[in-house]
Amino acid sequence: MDIYIKQTVLHQFTPDDTELVLSDQLLAISPKIEEYLRKKIQRVYSDDAKTGILGEDHPFLQKAKSDLLEASLSIAQLWKEEFVLSENQKTNDLLFVAYEKNGLEHFAFLRIALRENLVHIGENPEKPLMLTQNNLPSAGSAPDEALLINLQSGKYHLIEKRIKHNGAFLNYFSDNLLQEKPTISAKKSIQAVEKTAQKIADNFQQGDFQFQSKVKSAIFNHLEEEGELSPEKLANDLFDQNLTARLSFVDQLKDVVPETIRFDEIDSSRQLKKFENQKLSLSNGIELIVPNNIYQDAESVEFIQNEDGTYSILIKNIQDITNH
Repeated sequence: MDIYIKQTVLHQFTPDDTELVLSDQLLAISPKIEEYLRKKIQRVYSDDAKTGILGEDHPFLQKAKSDLLEASLSIAQLWKEEFVLSENQKTNDLLFVAYEKNGLEHFAFLRIALRENLVHIGENPEKPLMLTQNNLPSAGSAPDEALLINLQSGKYHLIEKRIKHNGAFLNYFSDNLLQEKPTISAKKSIQAVEKTAQKIADNFQQGDFQFQSKVKSAIFNHLEEEGELSPEKLANDLFDQNLTARLSFVDQLKDVVPETIRFDEIDSSRQLKKFENQKLSLSNGIELIVPNNIYQDAESVEFIQNEDGTYSILIKNIQDITNH
């Protein structure tokens, strides 16, 4: 992932102040700051991010396309008006970044909650440790919240946290600030597929390990061939002999994921890697890792249920064995 940091602005929110601490200039970007911002942005392109597309006339997209300092001042104020509703507030740095990703212009808004840390100071041997405030978390951790926008296509990646207000939890960022309904993250989409499939299978007494493997194989095959997961196609693969189960699966999955789950190239390759192997743990302590393309080949591996209810696994046509 080729990311080039061009400009950045830093503002701050503190719960004790009624106004934001606003900067009137761009932040000087040292190599360390550049590395920190790049790593933070990279962490947002994950299967935890929600996604969507802002229309060409969307006010947030128009602001993001304007001068970075001007945009940051406007968006920071809009953000504060929504975030102050939260019942659990901390000091936050608000970073606004203009960057290029693979040659295309992008905009980033990163909210980073500051931490307390103990530091070792050698001046006082009786009290060598001191608690310091307003420390940035490590570069390797994801931002507390983030919005990344491709300024050409309007596609965005969003990591948001719900805030508690009047006893209820709100998705304030997407609902109030963006006023958008992003698709749920790739990670939660697949979790919904697995959970719904297992629930339906259990209702029809077919939720054994072979079904769990069938679910993983179906997800892998559809991602590899189509880069998307269709509830109807998955239902046909998983419950081909049971119309009631197929209809139930589609209805229940669409309660969580209303439409076909589409993955971009990054998400698709990441999920394919997760599902490329079947990992089996046996009651006798043996663990097997079987590639999906072999797992589905009866000429390579066969699972046999014995009369006493136990299983035997027959691995066939082995030409060579290597001990690693």
